[in-house]
Amino acid sequence: MGLRFFIWAGLQSKYRHSSFTYNKACELLQINRNPGVVVDIVEGYRVDGYVFSAKAFKADTTAYNVVLRLFCENGDMDMAEELMNEMGLSDFYPDMITCGSMERALELLGEIERGGGNCSPNVVTYTSVIQSFCEKGQTKEALEILDRMEAFGCAPNRVTVSSLINGFCMEGHVEKAYKAIDKVVAGGNVSYGDCYSSLILSFVKFQKLEEAEKLIRKMLATGVKPDSLASSILIRELCLEGRVLDGFYLFDEVEKFEFLTSIDSDLYSILLVELCQQSHLVEAAKLARLLPKKGIRLKASYIDSIAENLKKFENEELVKQLSMIGK
Repeated sequence: MGLRFFIWAGLQSKYRHSSFTYNKACELLQINRNPGVVVDIVEGYRVDGYVFSAKAFKADTTAYNVVLRLFCENGDMDMAEELMNEMGLSDFYPDMITCGSMERALELLGEIERGGGNCSPNVVTYTSVIQSFCEKGQTKEALEILDRMEAFGCAPNRVTVSSLINGFCMEGHVEKAYKAIDKVVAGGNVSYGDCYSSLILSFVKFQKLEEAEKLIRKMLATGVKPDSLASSILIRELCLEGRVLDGFYLFDEVEKFEFLTSIDSDLYSILLVELCQQSHLVEAAKLARLLPKKGIRLKASYIDSIAENLKKFENEELVKQLSMIGK
């Protein structure tokens, strides 16, 4: 009765279950023990003359994947395939990570690749499988999925490449990461700038700062644009390592190319604080004069710290300038 009411509520025109509600309903109604009961009730509604479809139920991708996972966990691959066909009718796509095991995920992927239903694999489908293999340290298998993806005519995106890059860096195979980047960029759907930026983030994540610095300098030298996230995180990491001058000079170099377009004020503030604390007043002054031009406003907590350090060096002009920035 509870499940029938839940499904009935989902059919109402002015109501939509949230993803949280779907998960709690599955838990409370013990759908994991018998996911087929959902299909039985839906069929019952159809027999009674109620038109039921994915669009009428207003389910989202997460909700579908909750039920898809339950079917897979119970080994009911026929029902899983039927559900994916229903998803395809409403332009929803299965997240293969929900399938419970890689064997089941690959089995379902093969089914939808062969066609015959309404659901076709898209970039999310393939990327979720690639990501799962990479997280398990199975980058060889991940590359095989990339090949299948391209053979199916589905183009990888930056998330796909980032998953592969992260997997290779985790295994210590940097050279394979570069080869994967070349392979994907050759397809024309992802740029070197995006791929190398993702590689910089992976280098920072796995404490390979030297590699990250070499790469970003190579990018700048060849006119390949690093994104703001990769640039700012690397600069921030250099500051945290006590290498504030290296961080500032890298910042200055990237700034000349006008690549830092969306960095928050925290990075400027951190750089300025560290430069002042380490008595690098020439660099601090240069950065402080840049802030008004960039429209950057420092937080009061940073201004107080910077002003306190600058007072030691009797730089009243710079203190006044920084105070104005914070207003």
